[in-house]
Parts: sequence; structure tokens; C-alpha cells
Amino acid sequence: MKEELLHYVWQHQYFDKADLLTDQGEKLIVLRPGQHNTDAGPDFLNARLQIGEVEWNGAVEIHLRASDWQRHQHQTDPKYDQVVLHVVYAADQPVQRTNGSVIPSLTLAPRLTPALLTTYATLGAI
Repeated sequence: MKEELLHYVWQHQYFDKADLLTDQGEKLIVLRPGQHNTDAGPDFLNARLQIGEVEWNGAVEIHLRASDWQRHQHQTDPKYDQVVLHVVYAADQPVQRTNGSVIPSLTLAPRLTPALLTTYATLGAI
């Protein structure tokens, strides 16, 4: 699987949003997924999310594994301090901003339909 699939899924909201919770157990409502950023910095800008009782405007970063955050050195890059949600296929560790605050995450793996994954696999073979 490539990260681009997760970008597509997030941008078009092609995942199960029933009873959506962050990996930390907070209710999550996607009010606006944001605009795809083709420049340096977080993957989606100007997203609007409600996490728990708080409405956030900020960025969304997407990775296959949460640990890619450290591998890409985002924890030391102030451009990523505006990230309000880390969207991952697999959450293998929590991630933090430069000030040490934990960034809420959403794991997409259990929310993707088998049909979507089959179509992706089929198209990838072409």
C-alpha cells in the first residue's frame, strides 16, 4: 500500500465514519478535510475538525505508520506544530509536536472497505 491511497481516502472521505473516534478515544467529526498541500509541510491544510468538545482548524498529516512521523523528523520541525490530526493506516506509536504535546490520531485500516482495497490492488497491478 502507498501513502497516496490514504491521501485519496482522506480527501474524499472514503472510509467508515460511523462512531468515529480518535485512537485516544475522543469523538471525532470531520467538518472539512482540508486542502491537499502539494508543497513542503503537512499533507492537508485548513482542515476543520471537532475532537471531543473542541473545534480545531489546522493541518492533517498522513502516514502509513505512525512511526513515520519520527522517521521523517516531524517532531523537530515547527511546520508540523499546526497538525491537529495524524491520520495513519497503522498506529504503532503516539506522536508529538516540537513542544511535546501529543497529536490525536485516527487509524484508517479498520475503516476501509474490502471493496476499496480490492479495487486499489487491482488498479495497482495495471
